[in-house]
Amino acid sequence: MVETLKLKKRYRRATGTQRKVYLHPRDPTRLVKVLRNQPRTTGRSKLATFTETRFKWLRFRWTRKEYQEYLRLMLGGWGPDFHPPIAHMYGFVMTSRGLGCLSDAVLEDGALGPTLRAKTADGTLAATDLALFNDTIRRLYLYDVRASDMTARNFVFGHRTYCGTPGPRECVLVDGFGDIHAIPIRSWGRVFNRLGLDDSCKRLAKSTGLIWAPKIRTFHFPSKGSTPCPNTAS
Repeated sequence: MVETLKLKKRYRRATGTQRKVYLHPRDPTRLVKVLRNQPRTTGRSKLATFTETRFKWLRFRWTRKEYQEYLRLMLGGWGPDFHPPIAHMYGFVMTSRGLGCLSDAVLEDGALGPTLRAKTADGTLAATDLALFNDTIRRLYLYDVRASDMTARNFVFGHRTYCGTPGPRECVLVDGFGDIHAIPIRSWGRVFNRLGLDDSCKRLAKSTGLIWAPKIRTFHFPSKGSTPCPNTAS
């Protein structure tokens, strides 16, 4: 019998609408995402809550869409300088709390890195952080990533680990990618997806207090005289 991965409460690091996130008990460079027993209802429509409660298989749609987008991106035939702006996915594992999805743990000083939401809330978003965030936005457009839930809590600052070695500090979209909408308009083509990314960036600006410059697709601080870092996504 294959041993299940035991996820104790002390390993839990975050709780989302659909899933709970645990630090892998045997590998601190990986996270394990497990479906909640019941989806969180706060701030969600009654229809979404009803359908997901009545038809539980619908809840796996988020994971399927996430993996489909990851595979589409990674198999895009990019060159040697390819640098994905989203978290890497590492398959599935049976856990004591159900089926777990393995992904990158973005680390900062030995712990999970801070989110964009946390940094903008406490005023610790530095110019270097903003530059990393803008580079992630640039690559989302460049690689035509379909991201349907680009909220500030899904962008994390820190280092990913490659073969035991920490990579460069960066900003990573750790969740919320994939065309999860009932009508997958973002999947119809690059033009439609860019409209979706534009709308998501406008929402990010509203929630973080940053200024979104749509013509150059770049965020900058709201202070007078600030100069946004150029975004070269075409």
